[in-house]
This record gives sequence, structure tokens and C-alpha cells, in this order.
Amino acid sequence: MENINQNNTFSALYFDSKYEKPSVTVDAVIFRLVNKETKNYRKLPEKKLQIFLSKRNYPPFKDFYGIIGTFIDLNNELSNSMQLCVKNKVGLKNFYYEQLFTFGENTRDPRARVLSVAYLLLTSENYSLYNGEWFDVDISSSIEQQVYTENGHVLSQVTNIVLSNDNLILDNTLQVTQNKENLRETKNIDILHSSLAFDHIKIVYFALERLKNKLEYTDIIFNLLPKKFTLTELKHSYEVILNEKLLDANFRRKTSKMVQPTNEYITGRGHRSSQIFVHNPSWTINNLD
Repeated sequence: MENINQNNTFSALYFDSKYEKPSVTVDAVIFRLVNKETKNYRKLPEKKLQIFLSKRNYPPFKDFYGIIGTFIDLNNELSNSMQLCVKNKVGLKNFYYEQLFTFGENTRDPRARVLSVAYLLLTSENYSLYNGEWFDVDISSSIEQQVYTENGHVLSQVTNIVLSNDNLILDNTLQVTQNKENLRETKNIDILHSSLAFDHIKIVYFALERLKNKLEYTDIIFNLLPKKFTLTELKHSYEVILNEKLLDANFRRKTSKMVQPTNEYITGRGHRSSQIFVHNPSWTINNLD
């Protein structure tokens, strides 16, 4: 009874009109992995990470490409608003998702104070989307400055993210500064140049980092793969996301409990036959060595 009385007292004193309210959107960074044929028939298709972008039809940033999003429905949960958005705007119904981050810089939208609750989405090349285009993702970084201090360090690097397809190349450059002081570590992301709308390239960067980091301790990558795959295909998928080559022994040790073999093999294409594997549904983080 006391809690009810306290709540009633608060409600009576709370004047909703006194507080400014921002607009809120949900935005989806949609990734997939695809096979790209090589000119050498002896080589397996190359894996490529792609992102789905849509061209804006209205200001601000008219004719710029950006990630998929919408203003929220106050009567709907955030995740439900996001799922309805990607279903209605681009026709995507089957995907893995997780909430990524909330972006709220006061200058990110010229119309008003707009907060973006962003989501990471992973899907398969088996699903067709509309009202947009898939772009290959290429990311590279170069260290600009590294300073060691008494209590930590400051690392500054320039990161280039190129999004491209047969019709268009979208160049983007970010300044990434990591500051570590004792046990506190912060990271600042500044947009030096972007071909995308709003601060969407920063959201894309966060999504790429999340995906890359979760490869280390989860089985998230299997949301990007077909149900059946070879170990070579799995290894190439890791490498294209991490942007580095992996040692076979380390890779096999890391993923051995995540997969289970079938009695099927793939042959042809001028290469040796390879055993086909599937994801091990009983794998948990406790299996990680």
C-alpha cells in the first residue's frame, strides 16, 4: 500500500510537459556473407561480407544511402518496431538480431534531437531484399599515433570503410581514438568523411566491431552460413570478417566443438573432396577452451 501511495504522489507531482523529449528511431545494420566466383576454376569461391543500404528519397540527405530505420511506435517494443521496419521496408523476415548501441549526439540529425537505437542483423544470401542494394564491405586501418603515458596509453588510427558494388563506391573515413588510463578505457569515433546519410557510417563501424569481437567467444558466425558447409568455407568466413589470415591448427582447435561432421562430401571444381559439417546445436560458451 505504501508503494502505491508513493507512486500516486509522484504521478500527481510529475508534469510531463516540463520535459523536452527527443525523437527516437530504430536502425538496422544488415550483414550477409556471399560467395564470389573466381576466374580460376580450381579455386573455391571467395567469401565476401556485404551490407544492405537503401537510398533516401527525402531530405535530409536526399539521394544518400543509409541503413534501414524508422521512428518508433510508442505502443510497440523497440525490437518489434525494428522487426516490422525491416519486414515492411525491405522484405526481410528471417534474421538473427541483437541490440547494438544507442547513438544520441545532439548534432547527428539536422531536423531535431533524434536518438537511434541500433541493431545488428545477420541474414543469408538465400533471402531477397528490395528497396536497396547490397554493398561489399572493405575495411582498413592505419595507426596515426601511439603514445604511452604513466597510467596507460593513447592510440589514434584512421579507419577507411569502403562500401562498393558494380554501380557505386561509397568511401568513408573515421578517426578512432582509444584512451586507456589505469583501468578506464574509452573510445572516440570521429567522422572525417562519409558518403552515407547522418552518422550511419559510425553505426556501421560499431556493428563491424561487435561482429568481429563476438567471433572470439560465440558461435554467431553460423547465422551467416548455410546449414551445411566445409571447414574451409567456415575458416574463410572468419578470415573475411576478422580481416586476417588464421593458422589452420588454431582455427580447428577453436571451432572443433562448434561443428559436427556429416557423412557427406563435396567434390569437383578442380580441388580435393571435402567433408561437409553442420553447426553443433549443443555447443555453449562453456565448451570454449
